[in-house]
Amino acid sequence: MRLRVYVGQTPDTARERIALREQALILARNARQSPTEGTCAIAFNIVAGADPPLAQIDLLILRATVVIVGALRSYAGPIDAPPGGVWRDRASGQPLLEADGAHPLHRLRRQRDAVQMSLNAAAPRLGLATAGSHPFKQVIGVLIGFPALPADSRISLDVDDHRDHLKVCSFDELPGVAAMSHSGVMLSDEVIHTIAVSLFGCRLWYDNHFLFELAPPRFQLSIHSSGSAPVLVPLYEGETIVGRRRSSEGTERRIPILNDDLVSSDHLHIICDDALNRVVIRDTSKNGTWLTPPDGPMEHVRDVERTIIVGTRLRLGMTDMILESI
Repeated sequence: MRLRVYVGQTPDTARERIALREQALILARNARQSPTEGTCAIAFNIVAGADPPLAQIDLLILRATVVIVGALRSYAGPIDAPPGGVWRDRASGQPLLEADGAHPLHRLRRQRDAVQMSLNAAAPRLGLATAGSHPFKQVIGVLIGFPALPADSRISLDVDDHRDHLKVCSFDELPGVAAMSHSGVMLSDEVIHTIAVSLFGCRLWYDNHFLFELAPPRFQLSIHSSGSAPVLVPLYEGETIVGRRRSSEGTERRIPILNDDLVSSDHLHIICDDALNRVVIRDTSKNGTWLTPPDGPMEHVRDVERTIIVGTRLRLGMTDMILESI
């Protein structure tokens, strides 16, 4: 399955932007492992309707034969969700309600209906129907546990929920749910792209690789390797791992250091905290890192964290790096 990820509204905080990037990479990995053919488009953070906060939709999934509206929710522990009843946290017994006091499925249903109404209204200009017809008859609503539904949760939907095409699943199950569901429409890749971009105002963000970053970098590394010209590498918000290992695992950002045997596979973690406008390093190497702040003494650090400032020189093996602002 080929995955294309779109983004509507860019999150305001670094924490949310980092989480969104991780979600996109997890979906891309799961889509690659899916045996299903075709394209799956996922649009994050779209707006449908004019009733905030209901208008804020977490994600929209579009495939040739299915449209899914998703609501992302995280739960600390197992939940009990009886058919037609109140959902509760098992440990505390507290009800699990939305910020406005609504049942999770009630809110999801209203969001799904808002998207369905928008799609049916746009159907004639999408070339899918004549005015007054409603080709999007079975838009599906899915409540998605992120990163997963807690183990041992007991969730049972009642008959009306099933008839109304509502589902509950874990985040990593999304590609499978999208592959098995049907909405009674046939959408070309061109129409899917038009829905995401023109109808919901999204930008194509990921198509086998990220096409742009959600926020510009504030810092960069000037890397000086033996016998090579300096290389400038931007440091984006969140964590970047510097080391000899080339390939990224999971949702990692990496800066590979080649041809330096004194550098460990995962030598140094660099965390850019844009909210506090600071950079933190965490050494996880065998040989340690030499740290020299501007106008300060050199220090050897290993298995510790340090906050560093612009102008700090880091030495990993035979490789020098200088933190610079952009």
